[in-house]
Amino acid sequence: MHMLLIDSRLKPGKKEEFLEAWNSQILPLLKKQNGFVDEFLFFEDGADAGVGLSFWDSPEEAERYLHNVLVKASSYVERLIEGGLTVRSCGCDETVFQNFNRRKAA
Repeated sequence: MHMLLIDSRLKPGKKEEFLEAWNSQILPLLKKQNGFVDEFLFFEDGADAGVGLSFWDSPEEAERYLHNVLVKASSYVERLIEGGLTVRSCGCDETVFQNFNRRKAA
């Protein structure tokens, strides 16, 4: 398994708009990619900084997404982000969760 760690800082007050674009435009695009496993989004409490962890079957599929699709995906939210994205590519040697799909309670 492989992981892309993408972090950024949202413009103040733009988190809900970001999440709306994420769910309606970016996540469907991710789900269409070969090798995509799952995605986790984390936001600092009381801050506009966020991190996305996307998990892939292989480094090659993660790199394909990174070089061929991320530009399109980020175009949906670039107006909401300050300073662009930082991307790191990491191997994921072990995991203890399977089919983890917990959504924030309403």
